[in-house]
Amino acid sequence: ITDTEKHEVYKTTLDGQILLTIPTPLDADGIYKKKEEFVPTETIIDENGDIFIADGYGAQYVLHYDATGKLKNYFGGRGDGDTHLDNAHGITFDRRNGQESLLVTDRTRNCFKRFTKDGQLISKISLPGACVCRPVIHGDHLYAAVLRSPDLGAEGTGFVTILDKDDKVVSNIGGTEPKYVNGVLDPMRQSEKIFTHPHDVCVDRHGDLYVAQWASGKVYPYKLKRV
Repeated sequence: ITDTEKHEVYKTTLDGQILLTIPTPLDADGIYKKKEEFVPTETIIDENGDIFIADGYGAQYVLHYDATGKLKNYFGGRGDGDTHLDNAHGITFDRRNGQESLLVTDRTRNCFKRFTKDGQLISKISLPGACVCRPVIHGDHLYAAVLRSPDLGAEGTGFVTILDKDDKVVSNIGGTEPKYVNGVLDPMRQSEKIFTHPHDVCVDRHGDLYVAQWASGKVYPYKLKRV
């Protein structure tokens, strides 16, 4: 569980008993000067218990801990260049195509970035016009809520994007139809006012999609049925 106010991450039992607390890593080579710089937004757990934390509202690092909470590695961080991140809102393992990698959100730059587990950049998935939130994998597809369309220059311009296993956008719910020209994706944007600020998606075993929103009039999550 990430806590953006206390600047900590917790491992708990299902009834809420705290088993492990990970505070701001102030001893991590000086990359954090004070606890307020650590504002984690998501965690993922590896098969061996290792913990990866995306500091998506803080210093923009991905921090790799062992199962006991000992820092093993970090990468990313705010800065110029493809190896850096800006609004690293989400992270997930991608085990499709017989390989394992980390997918990390770079929301300000409208893309996902693929890294090895030791932090080496593999590729960038450019999604022009889409301020994407965390990546969600179900079957062969990658789903993401798009908080807003930056080129529309206004709040309340989100949609949901869906990519195939080859990292190509195949559908935009509430957004423009994806179009590639010479292998390059045209900028995407909201086309229908279905969503305001979609912030996360969940896919159930039937393929139905649930979309949660932020700052959208306290609406319940929307359920979209697969047809």
